[in-house]
Amino acid sequence: MRGYIFSDMERRRLRLWLESGVEDRETRRLFVAVRRGFVRLASDVELLVAVSRRLREEGRMAGRGRLP
Repeated sequence: MRGYIFSDMERRRLRLWLESGVEDRETRRLFVAVRRGFVRLASDVELLVAVSRRLREEGRMAGRGRLP
């Protein structure tokens, strides 16, 4: 599983746009990717949160996971 959605450069571009409204061709390309992937990504984030919550409840979130 990947540990990120955006690369460091994509994060910088998107934060710059949120703070100042500055955009260029690459920023607009990111907007297209966000629109295309949003539904699936949002669903995956919901699943990630649910799994994380369950692992935390079972005391399996910190350290190396052990089988119950």
